[in-house]
Amino acid sequence: MSAIGADDRTFKALFLDVGLLCRACGVRVLDVEKAGDPMLVNAGAVCEQLVGQHLLLSGAFYEEPSLYCWMRDKPNSSAEVDYLLAQGPHVIPVEVKAGATGRLKSMHLFLSEKNRDFGLRFNSDMPSLLDTRTPPVDGNTRPFRLLSLPFYLIGQARRLCDAALER
Repeated sequence: MSAIGADDRTFKALFLDVGLLCRACGVRVLDVEKAGDPMLVNAGAVCEQLVGQHLLLSGAFYEEPSLYCWMRDKPNSSAEVDYLLAQGPHVIPVEVKAGATGRLKSMHLFLSEKNRDFGLRFNSDMPSLLDTRTPPVDGNTRPFRLLSLPFYLIGQARRLCDAALER
């Protein structure tokens, strides 16, 4: 376990390329064409890989690339945040949703347990910045700001997070 609390035994593998992931999953170009909507073919796994690959290499060129995930393994209450993004003094939980909507239960648990007040979600909806509260966890709610970005803004995520955190 490292100084920041990362456990090297728990990790999430990222393929070198989304195309290699599709090949490993047995997804062919014809499968995507037949589906009509490419978001319907292994959408969650592909979107998560795409975001992970971009976030991993989105830091400053002189920094060693690093990206983390958070897994909570408690009886009857397991949770997983797709990625944790280190942005200056902030640790930002990142959730990836293939569609326009999706529950953020794991992010809410992370925000409550780690006393954080900012989260990032990638989905296929319009960009938004929302001031909201987590659902009650142990009887308490927590205020937080949620930045939602469409997939085409992955490359701008760090800059937009900085801007949202300054407000």
